Amino acid sequence: MARPKKEIEELRIYQFTVRLNQAEFSTAKYYSGLTNLSISHWIRKSAFSKKPIKPKITPIAKETYTQLVKLGTNINQIALKLNTGKYTKIYRDLLDVKTLLTEISKNLSK
Repeated sequence: MARPKKEIEELRIYQFTVRLNQAEFSTAKYYSGLTNLSISHWIRKSAFSKKPIKPKITPIAKETYTQLVKLGTNINQIALKLNTGKYTKIYRDLLDVKTLLTEISKNLSK
């Protein structure tokens, strides 16, 4: 069974050769890898889209980011308590921060 034919507007009938130096090629290869696109597809999308291409976020990076947000929230709460003169439970809050930092360290070393 043959592949369905593309419409004439979808066919890529023009070829354009671009020469890149080593640094440009490395950059294109790096960013195309982040977005899970081929180099030619990444260059095409970069050239003709108005928005920058966002890299795909791995589940591990998303989890790490979530943990960092929680850690930042904890630090802000501790700073608020210190600045308002409420020193109760500070030790427990610091232990929670230490636990979160340990978990983040373990996730990053995987």
